[in-house]
Amino acid sequence: MDKDLRKEELNKIKEQKKDEKIKAKALEEQRIRVHNAMNAYEKKHKRERKIAPKGSFISLQHINKIYDNHVQAVYDFNLEIKKHEFIVFVGPSGCGKSTTLRMIAGLENITAGDLYIDGVYANDLEPKNRDIAMVFQSYALYPHMSVSGNMSFGLRIRKVPTLQYDKEGKPLQAINKGLIKDLEREYKNLLLFKEDCKTSESEKIPEIDKDLEEIKAKIEYLKVTPVDVYKNKHLPKEVIRERVLNAADILQIREYLDRKPKALSGGQCQRVALGRAIVRNAKVFLMDEPLSNLDAKLRVQMRSEIIRLHNQLKATTIYVTHDQTEAMTMATRIVVMSKGYIQQIGAPIEIYNHPANLFVATFIGSPAMNLLKGKISDGIIKFDNNYEINLGKEAKEKTLSFYKTELESYKKEKEELLANFVERNLLIEKINHLKTLENNDKNKLDIEKIEHELEHVTKSNERLSFLKDAIIKYEEFIKNNKFDVVFGIRPEDIYEENKAFTDGKLSEVIDGKVNVAELLGHEYFVHVDFDDEDLVAKIAAKRIINQEENIKLVLDLSKAHIFDAVSTKIIL
Repeated sequence: MDKDLRKEELNKIKEQKKDEKIKAKALEEQRIRVHNAMNAYEKKHKRERKIAPKGSFISLQHINKIYDNHVQAVYDFNLEIKKHEFIVFVGPSGCGKSTTLRMIAGLENITAGDLYIDGVYANDLEPKNRDIAMVFQSYALYPHMSVSGNMSFGLRIRKVPTLQYDKEGKPLQAINKGLIKDLEREYKNLLLFKEDCKTSESEKIPEIDKDLEEIKAKIEYLKVTPVDVYKNKHLPKEVIRERVLNAADILQIREYLDRKPKALSGGQCQRVALGRAIVRNAKVFLMDEPLSNLDAKLRVQMRSEIIRLHNQLKATTIYVTHDQTEAMTMATRIVVMSKGYIQQIGAPIEIYNHPANLFVATFIGSPAMNLLKGKISDGIIKFDNNYEINLGKEAKEKTLSFYKTELESYKKEKEELLANFVERNLLIEKINHLKTLENNDKNKLDIEKIEHELEHVTKSNERLSFLKDAIIKYEEFIKNNKFDVVFGIRPEDIYEENKAFTDGKLSEVIDGKVNVAELLGHEYFVHVDFDDEDLVAKIAAKRIINQEENIKLVLDLSKAHIFDAVSTKIIL
């Protein structure tokens, strides 16, 4: 009997491994197909005329990154950055923030999408020609060079366009053959793009013809109009020295200019790395987690230094971090990322007060937002412990509208996904073909085998599986007028009874027992059991709060959020 059970268990394990292989193979095939399709699309649309959008200093349009192993790291990244903004990319490790920064720098190739820097199409520009300065996490200082040598090295090896003069001191002028050649290449590419569009995107042809005429007119103008002549030359030594001294004064490190990096502290090394970027007078500063190697106290100090520098230099800065405190205190706007997707873009106060989904709500803010699972019906949210919150008529209408809209959107997305699910559709064709043949045992076995494969190939697509489950749940929610939601409220919006500092609507009293009271000097983080969850409240330390004591709390409902438990999107 034991042997039979053991054999049965082994067979189950074998079947599971077999099914996992089918799923893994199907997923790999899907990734390869998406990668090839994206490469084909980019090859065609690279010939299209590239015009930077007005009003943007840096523009990232539908940026995607897929590595050679067909794994996608960044999905359809769109962002318009204005001059002098301080943009922070924030998210956990592996979310794609550093990869996006490296694509802007030119250290990673863009698989598909368009990047513009100061009005110039930058996809194919070499990193040295993008006029950017980058500060790395590891400082990347040369140990054998002095501070002065490290700061000046980039300037010493770099050549800059320099206006040329004749013997009489007048600027030299000539026909710009290089620009004419570039425009002729653009004209040729646009003609090829026009041919491609004749079959699939014919509506673009009038616009392409207009662009062709404009480029042709520019070429004819440049052929007869001389322009100033520039030649790439190294900067004079006195100019380099002056820039290094100015940067050293700004960063207060002039006294360290003759020291080697090994004689400096972590904070001083980071200042040198910043100085190396400052002397470039670059259009854009890119910073990849520059403070992560510093201790907590020094990080706070360097945060203010970087903000002061940004304002003083009137720079345009893109800063990458996983630290939400850095993002909140430094950014003009924050880009929150997760798993390669943008979750939300907005000013720090907007991100904090109006998170787009559960990920943003929990990632931004310390301590994190309290999240409590419940069911909402007719505007009343009820928890398992029978505690109820009446959110009113408006909540009832918004909730129903949200689920109806999402249901229609998901149904449409599911249809489109199924129509373009090549691997699944090929298997269905095989099954349908076999069903037209003779109905014998071999055909039946073949059909069963392919149907089994079809089941697991379909399951391999996580988005399709999610859509199927979501549609079933949403239809049930709407039918029963009862919706699974997550109630969110930040610790600072929870007060002791009769001590609420708000004009907003308050909840009924919550009677709880203090599990933990963390004293932070001016306030407590009080942990209370609620519906088998840990409810955290920020309470002013005007009295001693002891563990195990009873406490009465109220919630500021004007600051509460309701999220869909299925998609994690915000409802209200």
